[in-house]
Amino acid sequence: MAALDKDTAQKEKAIRYCISNGMLPYLEVIVNNVREITDVRTVITDLDVIGLEISRRGSVRRTLFDCKTVGKMSAINRAFWAAGVMAYVGCHESYVILTKKASEAHRVSAKTLNVHLFQESDFEIYAESANVNYLDRKYYSAHISAWHAYYLVFEKHDALKALGEYINTRVPLESDFAKSLRELLGIVRINKGELNPEKDEHMSIYCSLVLSFLLVMIPITSQLADIFDTAMSQSEYEKVLRYYVWGGRDSYIQRRDLKNSVQEVSGGKKGELELPGWERFVEVSRGLLEAPASIKEALIPCRELSLRYLSVKDSHKDFQLSLRLRASNRILQFMIAASGYLYSSAGLPKDFHDTFKEEISSLLDLKKP
Repeated sequence: MAALDKDTAQKEKAIRYCISNGMLPYLEVIVNNVREITDVRTVITDLDVIGLEISRRGSVRRTLFDCKTVGKMSAINRAFWAAGVMAYVGCHESYVILTKKASEAHRVSAKTLNVHLFQESDFEIYAESANVNYLDRKYYSAHISAWHAYYLVFEKHDALKALGEYINTRVPLESDFAKSLRELLGIVRINKGELNPEKDEHMSIYCSLVLSFLLVMIPITSQLADIFDTAMSQSEYEKVLRYYVWGGRDSYIQRRDLKNSVQEVSGGKKGELELPGWERFVEVSRGLLEAPASIKEALIPCRELSLRYLSVKDSHKDFQLSLRLRASNRILQFMIAASGYLYSSAGLPKDFHDTFKEEISSLLDLKKP
């Protein structure tokens, strides 16, 4: 992702639209092949901006923003391309932002595909009418320079590239959230030795990891809430949780038996198949069940915290972040719980968790500048 891309201003507008409407933005999301079957890894395309909107029931609704300043393709052909990508990655609608206005007929035709064609100036008018907060730039995510600094961290360090690709491109497009949870914890454990809490760049990554954990836990918690019974014993709840996390009872038993077979050969101890830090995970998951619909409120504050570490501190932006953090007691509770589980289960230094809590605490008591 180049900081001098011609469509940078359009991408920033798309991100501001997402934030002002409560959607979690992701920039430059890479779309991979369904399966890589050659030794040379290839990608299909990249998506300029993806906005994730979480419903009260925990479902994830994806919106694609396609930003084009060069008119190599007609507006309606851009709409056809967007519709194909939407179908492939599971988006619900798309906004194509163009430098030239599409014809009325093309705009009407595109809407039948759930694609909205906008000239850049018209998109700004539409975004402002959709939510007047679109004009507010007093948050760190509104400045694409912070995003460039964030992605540069992964580009500079080869050891972190796989981690960056996973949390920045795989997580927002994944539809199997239990699988995403397992993979997230696995890749963090693999990269734990590369992360240093004394570096702002790595604290930025850590905040994104907390964000990723909370994001994948939203649909999981919502589905568990439908079957959870307060009369359940601890062991009954743990059994349900194990089966769910590992893809169902049959999948769990197969994986457990395979693991125990390996343990038997190597002289290890047999046992249940569990996520790292299982007891703490059970505790966190039960806590999230107290208010599943409130988990989504912690996502944008996590994004803001992440980009804040790579930006010049601003009192106005900090105050806006403080307001988001204070919007509900659950936000702080869930962010701290997610961080507490993440660092301990992955074997990360506890300083990550302590610094994360200190940073949040310093923001909570801010007065309006």
